[in-house]
Amino acid sequence: MTAIQSEIESRLAGVEPDVEVLLAEIVTGSTLRLFIDHPDGVTLALCERVTGHLEDYRDRYALEVSSPGQD
Repeated sequence: MTAIQSEIESRLAGVEPDVEVLLAEIVTGSTLRLFIDHPDGVTLALCERVTGHLEDYRDRYALEVSSPGQD
């Protein structure tokens, strides 16, 4: 697990405790890609909420929040 993933997991634990961060990685140096999961599934609304909780990262990175899919 990367340091940025640990940081994001800690932050989300207080505001979205059921969200599991499957992967947080910096790609191409300027994009922060996040794959999340939730027991009830991942919706667009959940991705938007998570993005809002990580607003300060958007000062440094383009932020991508998504689900890895059903499988």
